[in-house]
Amino acid sequence: MNERDLQVLEQYSFAVNDSRRVRGAYLLDTDAGLKLLRECSVSANRLAQEQRLLARLREQGFSVDQLEPDKEGNLLCVYHERFPYMVKELPEGRECDTRNESEILRAVSLLARLHLALRFPESAGAESLKFSGRDAREEMCRHNRELRKIYAFMKKKNRKNEFETACLSCFPQVLAEAESAERRLGVSGYESLRAQALAEGHFCHGEYIHHNILINGEKMTIVNFEKFSLDVQINDLGLFVRKILEKQGYDPRLGRRMLEAYEREKPLSAAERAYLSVCLGYPEKFRKLVNYYYNTNKAWIPGKHMEKLEKFLSQREKRISFSEEIGYT
Repeated sequence: MNERDLQVLEQYSFAVNDSRRVRGAYLLDTDAGLKLLRECSVSANRLAQEQRLLARLREQGFSVDQLEPDKEGNLLCVYHERFPYMVKELPEGRECDTRNESEILRAVSLLARLHLALRFPESAGAESLKFSGRDAREEMCRHNRELRKIYAFMKKKNRKNEFETACLSCFPQVLAEAESAERRLGVSGYESLRAQALAEGHFCHGEYIHHNILINGEKMTIVNFEKFSLDVQINDLGLFVRKILEKQGYDPRLGRRMLEAYEREKPLSAAERAYLSVCLGYPEKFRKLVNYYYNTNKAWIPGKHMEKLEKFLSQREKRISFSEEIGYT
């Protein structure tokens, strides 16, 4: 740890026995248990709202992490007025196994219960709107503009590498899928879902993926709520289902079982199914891949890019078929 990190820790009441670098943070072995220290890019006001959400969830019996206040009671610790940090407890457990169907279904059921718990009508209003997520219609429109820009860029290149050639061969079809998803989003009922979420105080986790679900025996703990937002909760379900199915070859049987597990706790409306269908049908994996390519050094294309593109193309038909099935059910 550098001098800055050590001086920040002096502002906390626990004693550090050992530390090591982990994904984007420091793992601290302290006399008060395991903690995570990381630089923080959000405001103290947002951290306070996150802490309130976590407290409400613990009151309802959920196992979640929590933010650690410093000696002054501040959740945001600022070093020399320039470098903001936060400390969180780290509950025991391993990450949810994306190959274990039982754990996947338990995680989906937990998400449905979490969504029911993350509804605070009394907190809806001007103050909560500060935490609202981005409008999916504006987001998808922007993403499709970026896709068209990247497609035009690739076509104009005189010398094309293997990755660019492979992208160009499928770009027209994938772009058509993205533009179709944008049109479907406009008639999916999303606008009313978003209005309801903002009016009734529906909160999302923001990054409900296997990395943020810790399992210790029969206990499941949900961590890392930093990206929480006031928004349509289907966003969480769409992200989790997409991430799992990408790792499982878009197995439609598993996809159906995941939705059944969710609906046993929280049934989906027709509008929610239509919006989920759009979310899963959108070629997000391709968009992220070509966007990363466009915004980095194009003189050298990592071999992983071709592997990811080939995987996306191999799953394409199954992804489209499953997303359509959801919308028509």
